[in-house]
This record gives sequence, structure tokens and C-alpha cells, in this order.
Amino acid sequence: MNKFSQIIKYLTKNFYIILAILIVLFIISGFINEKIWIGKMLTRPKYTIAIATTDWHQKNNNGVGTDYSYKINNKVYNETTGFSYRKGDKFLIIYDSLKPKNVQTLALYPVPEDYTGLKIPKNGWKYQEVPFNIDSNVIRKYLTD
Repeated sequence: MNKFSQIIKYLTKNFYIILAILIVLFIISGFINEKIWIGKMLTRPKYTIAIATTDWHQKNNNGVGTDYSYKINNKVYNETTGFSYRKGDKFLIIYDSLKPKNVQTLALYPVPEDYTGLKIPKNGWKYQEVPFNIDSNVIRKYLTD
């Protein structure tokens, strides 16, 4: 019992230090996890067009930013990006071909207005099939920085 009370006393005395260490470890693990799934996404990427379904907004059920949707194999996915778009804007996204929920917006490649009648394949484009110029090195740097 004496050992148990010593442990409790130590934890109580150093509570804030222990809490700070746990928070830092949690944040670091989040960054590592994001790097891992972005790396996986870059090994099997596909591209498609997303459409902003809302204007930029403060926090709601989906978070802060602009809500958007995209369609892969006839399934509609809904996400939120921190980039500011207007409802109806179209933009390029990259996603993991095996896990389409893993997606990143490519704000550096806005979809030009003259692509209104663009035929989007139901399973997205491979890099070489995207109907406008994109650069895989620029995309890799953009996502990994």
C-alpha cells in the first residue's frame, strides 16, 4: 500500500508535466500518421474533380472551411477543406485509389471555367489522363511540405 500511495503522490505532484508530455506525444503521432497516409496516397494516386457544396464557413458539424463532395465509382464522398472556395467552385483533388476517403485538395490546380462539360471517369483519372497540365513533383512537394 505504501508503494501505491507513493505512485499516486508522484502522479499528483507531476500531473501537468505528465499531461504536457502526453499532449506532445499525441500531436507527434498525428503528424506521423498523416505523413504515412499521404505517402501511401502518393504511391497509388488518382485524381478527380470536387465541387464546393458550401461557401467558406465557421465551425459547423464538419469543422471550419468549405464543404465539398466528390464521386468515385458512383459513391459520393463529403469532406471539408481549410481552403476558401465559393459554393459551386470546382477544383482538383488527389485521392488514394484503394481508400478514396483519403483525399487532399490541390488548391494549386483550380479547374478552369472552360471545363464545364468535362467528362470525369467514374473511377477518376490516373496522372497521365488528367485533361489539364499538372506536375507530379509539384504535387508531391505540396503534399509533403
